[in-house]
Amino acid sequence: TDDFWNTCSDFNQWFCCLVQEEKSMTQKRKIGLLIIGFVALICIYMWVRAWNQSEQAQANTMIRITDTEGDKIKKIALNIENGELNFEKENGVWYDALDHDIPLNQSIMNEIADTVGSISANRKLKNADEAKDYGLDVPIYTIEYTDDNDDVISVYFGNNTGDNIYATLKGEKSIYTVSSQVIEDLNYTEEDLIQLDDYPSIGSGNLEKAVITKNKNSVVYDSADETQTEQIIAIAGGLGAVQLSTTADYCAEEKELSEYGLDEDLRAAVEVTYQEDEKEKKLTLYIGNRVGDDRYVMLNDSKIVYLVSDAICGNILNEEE
Repeated sequence: TDDFWNTCSDFNQWFCCLVQEEKSMTQKRKIGLLIIGFVALICIYMWVRAWNQSEQAQANTMIRITDTEGDKIKKIALNIENGELNFEKENGVWYDALDHDIPLNQSIMNEIADTVGSISANRKLKNADEAKDYGLDVPIYTIEYTDDNDDVISVYFGNNTGDNIYATLKGEKSIYTVSSQVIEDLNYTEEDLIQLDDYPSIGSGNLEKAVITKNKNSVVYDSADETQTEQIIAIAGGLGAVQLSTTADYCAEEKELSEYGLDEDLRAAVEVTYQEDEKEKKLTLYIGNRVGDDRYVMLNDSKIVYLVSDAICGNILNEEE
């Protein structure tokens, strides 16, 4: 009997040790798995970091085709999709090279100068074929600029290749691939570059007075006159609806104004007094001939002739249907 119980006791101790050893092994497995997972996370982190550094290094090694600061450029010639455009800068101001009277948006012109002076390639072809194989013997697009040392840099663009376009510098044999975004960023029309006149926000809430002169006869409409409330509302509604966005002539000469009905003898003049930023301001609007559903319109001290809806002009002039 004693041997039996001793045997049971030994078996019980063995079983407990086995269970304890199994628990210990389970804990070790868990710890091992945690260590493996932690190491894996470190490896992933190191790989992502190395990839980012590689990408950054690649970005930093973009090949510069042109390398001129925008403010060092004094002439630009663009021959993109919308035809040839030529500009020159004098005393820090950009002009249309063919007509200095055309008002150019200086902010856009400075952006163009910055763009043409910093064209980068993402690849330089090794063992490139002939220029004609890339559409560069007769370039599709051309960008040319002159810096303040009178050095002329010409960039030719040929066929597209995916999201890129083949390019080369005049006088060089090297061929590059450049992002097509460069062309898109420079694809302006002449109208895109015109600096249009600023037009204020005018309505019945800030219109004080309007003096309308037609055929040398003037009529005064005053918001303080309660008998003219209806007319003031109509005039203010017309003035508030004006949008100077469609142009008929960028730079009308004095001799051309009669063609638009905008010379002094033919035009209707609307002298407006209004409030803006708690200050009294004035504006003169000239309204000329009808053309289709529009009329020719100019602002005082401007050479740009706009097209504004005939109905809007009728409200401004307080014309009856």
